This record gives sequence, C-alpha cells and structure tokens, in this order.
Amino acid sequence: MGEQKYDRLNESESINVKVQDIKQYEQGEIEKNITQQNTDTKFGLVRFMLWLFCVCFSLAGVQFVYSIQFALGTPLFINKFKLSNSTTSIIQSVAGPVSGFLVQPIIGVYSDSCKSKWGRRKPYILFGAVFVVIGLLVIAFSPQIGGLFGDKEDGTTASDHKSGLAIAIAGFVVMNLSVNVMQGPTRSLVSDVCPMDKQNLANSMAVNVMGFASIIANIIGSFFATNENSYRDLFVIGAGFVALSVIPTVIVAKEKQLDESVRSPSSPLEAFARIKTAFATIPKDLALISLVFFVSWFGFSPFMVFNTTYFQQNVFNGDSEGLKFGFYGQAVFSAVSFLFSFFLSGFCNIFGEKIVYSFSQLVAGACLILFLVFDNAQPWLAILLTGLVGINFCVFNAIPFAMMVKVISSKDIGLYMGVLNSSAVVSQTISIFTSGRVEGAKNQNVAWGIAFGGIFTLLGVILAFILPKPKKNTEEVNEESPLIK
Repeated sequence: MGEQKYDRLNESESINVKVQDIKQYEQGEIEKNITQQNTDTKFGLVRFMLWLFCVCFSLAGVQFVYSIQFALGTPLFINKFKLSNSTTSIIQSVAGPVSGFLVQPIIGVYSDSCKSKWGRRKPYILFGAVFVVIGLLVIAFSPQIGGLFGDKEDGTTASDHKSGLAIAIAGFVVMNLSVNVMQGPTRSLVSDVCPMDKQNLANSMAVNVMGFASIIANIIGSFFATNENSYRDLFVIGAGFVALSVIPTVIVAKEKQLDESVRSPSSPLEAFARIKTAFATIPKDLALISLVFFVSWFGFSPFMVFNTTYFQQNVFNGDSEGLKFGFYGQAVFSAVSFLFSFFLSGFCNIFGEKIVYSFSQLVAGACLILFLVFDNAQPWLAILLTGLVGINFCVFNAIPFAMMVKVISSKDIGLYMGVLNSSAVVSQTISIFTSGRVEGAKNQNVAWGIAFGGIFTLLGVILAFILPKPKKNTEEVNEESPLIK
C-alpha cells in the first residue's frame, strides 16, 4: 500500500496527513482495479461507471430494506397489529436509529483493522446481509407465527396480537442491527476504492444505486399493496433482493489484505475507547458536516416514516387503496432522487456544494409543510409533493460523505463513517419520537408530524452555509485541532 504506513489513532496521538499521502494510500487500495484507469476516454468513463455501479450495489440491498421497512413497517404495526400512530413511532425510533448508533461506529473500528484475505469491508458486508435476510423472514411470517401462539387473526386490539407483535419487533431489531453492519462498510468501501478527485461522483453513484433500488421496491410494492398477504410477500422479496445485492460488490471491489502490523482492537472495550476518542477529538470540519447532516435527517425522518400512512389516512380516508398510492408516491420520490443523482456532481461543480445543499433543503422544507396545508390532498398533489422531496434525499445522502472523505485520514474512514452516521441515527430517534408526540396531540394526524419535520428542513437552508469549503489537492488534512476536547 505504498512506502509510508499510517499510525493507529489513539488518545495520545494526532494525525497530520497530506492529501498527497492519502491519494498514495488509496492508489495502493485500487491498483488492481483496472476500471479506474483511462477515464478520460468515453469508453474508459463508461467502464468506470459500470464498475462503480457494481461496487455500490450492496447499497441497493440496504435501501430496499429501508424502503419496505418504512413503506410497509408502519402500516404493518397500525393495520395488522392495531397499534396507534404514536406508538408505532416509538418502535420505529428505537428499532432502527438506536441500532445504527450502537453498531456503525463499532463496525467501523473493527473493519478499519480487519486483516481478512477478502479485505477490510467485504466480510462485514456479507455477514450483515445474512442476518438481514433472517430478520426480514422473521418479520414476513410474524403474523402467522403469532397465530401459532394463540393470536386472534381477526383481533381488533393490540392485545389480540401480542405474540406476533413481539416476534415482528424482534425481527425489526435483528434486521436493523444487521443492515447497519452492511451499510457502514459499504459506504467505507466506496470511499476506499475511489480516488480523491472522484469522491463526489462516487457518492452520487451511491445515491443513484439507492434510488434505483427504491424505485424497484416501490413498484413491486404497488403491485402487492392490496393483496391479503402483501406484508409477507414483500418482506420475502426483500430478503431475496438483499441476498443478490451483495454479489456484484463482492466480485468487483478489489481490496488489499492489511499488513499484520496493523493492530486490531484487543477487546470491545478498546473499540469503545477508540470511538470515544473519535467523538472527543472530532475535527472541526467534520463536526460541522455532522451538524448539518443531523438537521437534514431531523427534518426528513417523519416524512420517511409516515408518508405511506399519509396517503392511506389523509388522502384516501383509511381505504387500502391509499397504501397502493403511497407506493406510487414513493416510486416517484425514488425516481426523482435517482435522476437527480446523475446531475448532482455537475451542479456541485457549477454552483458549489453549499448552494446546491441549501436549495434542496428549501424545496423539501416547503413541500413538507405543504403536506399539512393540503391536509386532504388530491392523489396527484400528494405524489408531486412526495416526489420533489427526492431532490433533498439525493443531496444530503451524497454531499456530506464526499466532504467527509476530504477532511479525515483514509485509514480511519470506517471509524469516522460511523461517527457521521451516528449523527443521523440520533437525529432520527429524536425526530421520529417527537413528531409522534406532535401527531398524538393533533388527533393522530400524520400531516402534523411531517410538517414538524419541514420546520427543521428549512433551518437546513441556512445551516448549509456553515459546511466547510472544498479543500484543494495541495492543502493538508489537519486533525490536530479538534473542535471538542
């Protein structure tokens, strides 16, 4: 991996890494990837983009999980297990975000120093995928398993579905723990194998793949939405999709085995100590990126959880047809995010990351508040508002990650990827829980919760301008002066 070695970060050490050193390190990681070469020609660029699509493809499995979790998970608990909107928000705010907060930094530490012959990231991607599949299958058959333990199939209260509900929640916990094991290393892998000057393009491709998967998930969901066993069928399909999604990534992403001199954490306690040090010595630029990322997720999370419920309860007054149109809306949302990702890198080059980020927050904030203004919107208007939010989803899932790679050491990408994602999961936990309380105070009207998120999205319009300036290739990545000590 080059002549120089990076020393391990610990409580008594600091890092001052030149960008040129980082590029040399990365070149060592990608020297076997011939698709990285000759991208100046059209053929070379197309070849590189296809290779990059495959590297990112396990994120398609991750996004498929999230798409069906929030499109179907909330209706599953409300319609099948008879929970209220506000109670469902508690489950969603705990099972997913808390899992991410605990798992991603820990996996980041261990994957940074993994010496497997398969590379640093791929073993964790494969391990996570196996247990995601298990979790999805448990959720899929939770009502039937609950019936074996005495649940009443036609019960009208949550107490009639106690066993199935407990099994579904257990499946959600397993699925969310495992999908975070997949997600962090996949994001880190994309950053590992792409040169510094292609990080914006790489993260745009990551969003592109996620958008593609979300389109597929929601189109399939719209066909199954009114079926009697729609929950079972879609979670089973999701399990198959996840299993297939890791294959392209594992085949095409070539990682070099780490040298034995790189020391792994001797115990979970040491891993936690490294995480504590990372939070305590977080570089100022990364702290600013994390703050903006936090606010963006705070605004988006209520929409993510309650959008399909909005279609069913507010647009179609509880009719099951609303869930089908909810999938249509999410498909349009995903298509907008997918298409915008092709232009994101170019827009950033023309207008700059801050302007693009701020604009996307403005569009989304206005749309989220309009969900309340048009409380009982016509289906076409609800779909339009849902679709426009896709621009924002594309932007805040690409720019922060591209910026992060430019302000930290390459050898600690896994650790700091977990730190950045922790800001998102903490935000989701607080946002989903508090928006659920807002809905509870407003007669379980999910439009109030979505609009509550819109206020914070509009705050992101201003906060986007505190994002760090892009560093030139001659500048240093200096981690000697943390914001928090």
